[in-house]
Amino acid sequence: MPRPRLASLTAALLLAVPLHETRGEDTASRVLVLDPVLITARGRGSRLSATPGGLGLVRPEQITVEQPLSLTNITSRLPGVTKASDSAWGSAINIRGLSRNRVLFLVDGARVNTATDINAQFGTVNASDVQRIEVLKGPVSSLYGSGSIGGVVNVLTKSGSFQDEPGWHGELNNSLQTNPSGPNTYGNVTYGTDRWWVFASGSWRDHDSYEDADGNDVHNSQFTDHHGTLKLALKWDEEQMTEFQYQRLEARDVGVPGKGLSLPTGPDVAYPRTTRELVSLTHTIHPGSGALEESRVQLYRQEVGRRVEIDRFPGGPVNLIAPEADHVTLGARWQNTIVLAPHTVVGGLDVWNWSYKGERKKFLASGATIEDSPLADSEQLSAGLFAEDDWALTEALVLNLGARVDLMSSTSEEILRTISPPGPVMRGGQSEDDISWNAHVGLTWMAGERWSTTFLVASSYRSPDLLDRYKYLNLGGGGELFGNPDLDPEQSFFVEYGLHYTGPRVRVSGSLFANVIDDLIVDPSPGVGVRGMENVEEAEITGLELDAEWLMSPDLRAYGNVAYAEGVNKTRDEALSFVPPLNGLLGLRYGGNSGPWAQIETEWAANQSDVASAETRTDGWAAVNANVGYGFEAGHAHHDIVLSADNLFDTDYRNHLSTSRGFELREPGRNVQVTWRVLF
Repeated sequence: MPRPRLASLTAALLLAVPLHETRGEDTASRVLVLDPVLITARGRGSRLSATPGGLGLVRPEQITVEQPLSLTNITSRLPGVTKASDSAWGSAINIRGLSRNRVLFLVDGARVNTATDINAQFGTVNASDVQRIEVLKGPVSSLYGSGSIGGVVNVLTKSGSFQDEPGWHGELNNSLQTNPSGPNTYGNVTYGTDRWWVFASGSWRDHDSYEDADGNDVHNSQFTDHHGTLKLALKWDEEQMTEFQYQRLEARDVGVPGKGLSLPTGPDVAYPRTTRELVSLTHTIHPGSGALEESRVQLYRQEVGRRVEIDRFPGGPVNLIAPEADHVTLGARWQNTIVLAPHTVVGGLDVWNWSYKGERKKFLASGATIEDSPLADSEQLSAGLFAEDDWALTEALVLNLGARVDLMSSTSEEILRTISPPGPVMRGGQSEDDISWNAHVGLTWMAGERWSTTFLVASSYRSPDLLDRYKYLNLGGGGELFGNPDLDPEQSFFVEYGLHYTGPRVRVSGSLFANVIDDLIVDPSPGVGVRGMENVEEAEITGLELDAEWLMSPDLRAYGNVAYAEGVNKTRDEALSFVPPLNGLLGLRYGGNSGPWAQIETEWAANQSDVASAETRTDGWAAVNANVGYGFEAGHAHHDIVLSADNLFDTDYRNHLSTSRGFELREPGRNVQVTWRVLF
């Protein structure tokens, strides 16, 4: 986008005011919808309009209406958040031009560590089991440490609740769709009393490869998965509570038509089996008096198992390559909230250890088998201290200060060219230590009863992960890519200004941001010769976002957003790769939770011609989605019947952030879905 166009959009943001506001009484719940409370940014409840930095929230009713196949499909409705497609099941999330290992993924606050060259992590949670998704757009919080330089996605799953009157509750959710064709089924049940509750859920999905708008089968985009969850909570007394949960999702035969960052162009790639397993125990104390408002300890173990098959090689000596790996993260987090007016401090200790064990087998056309490893068995340990302070300078002015320091330690065993038959050592065992830090200063000014403005300056980091330091990829044709144990952390300097209006029926929010990243870790010469990862590049991403919602009447709501980001690779003096084009959403919804309702919206993106030298230009597109439903009470239960049509007019388009191997990966054509949901 030319600079004058960016300047015009900037001026529009700074002058933006609602042109019309409907008068009349409203309920508190309506106001809450317009200005929701998030917990991920500050570690405690904070209103979106009063929190410095870009935030996004996916609400449960949005998930119910959309019934998305992937978390990326629903989070991409937020301004500044875009889907980066490798497959229908495991797409990545791009936040303001950064993605993969620069975006931290949490499930119920537990860190998910895994390889990100080809994304699987966002497919390992069934969206039907999600209560809400909170997104931090950039390094806007000091609570999370390395990996959050591009932002944080915290998926909060459904659970039980304490009840004054003991009783059972549950949900059944079944749907059938046409593209990709197949069923989705989900259910949960919970029993609660005033002292304890138990919750269980499960799901199953089975989908064929999808078709694009021209009716062409997108080969190798199928998947099947199922999951189960068990949660328990016990209230010991009025001050102490303990929660336990176990989650497991297993996916089979997941096709990956996308190329990601490191796959060859010819063969098929699939996950014959991928799993995510989480076990966590959380104890929370709410003292009845004193400065300590809350103290919480969370212990967790999260494992991601990946089994990969790369086959259908177009000739040559290799028939099949079968890598497999287990990524285990052990974590402990102690977080405290202390209120000493006018200060509210959130601080604590965050420790996690990511261990990798894996191997790779190559089955040759000659009948021989070679075993090696894309990454030597290795571990990364992080121990960090963090603190944030909301300092109420006046009733209208709040200063937010935050800082974190982490001691990082990485170790790797030696890596052999081949394990079987025994081959030479390519690199001996390694051990690296470094200290990384981040800090921010934020300011919120309640300029009036309805207006607020926010400002944030932050410095953040991303310590090189295990793959950056120790991986080994044989890309064929003489191309080999090694990790580099001596890499420095990526450093970010981030600035954001926000302007917010929240009325009883109208909400308008806008932001301007800039993110300068130094020592960017990259493959210095993709596809060429033998090389290692390097700190060689400096990048700058600037942009703006607008988001608005208007309750035109109790039953009619209009909503929309627009986002623009411009990325520059300052080292190469060219556009930064994987930056989305100008894009947005515009919709209208009629009706409430009961009775008939309808919703129509359009998602769109402008053409992207400002691309890196290795990227392909992408045409603009617009797709229309429509939903109609009816909510009613029957048999002591609430029922929702929903008919949905995604890409209603069968628009043929390509997502600019999608990757492919020797072909153009198109998005799905028209998909019709019928859903029946029962709450009891």
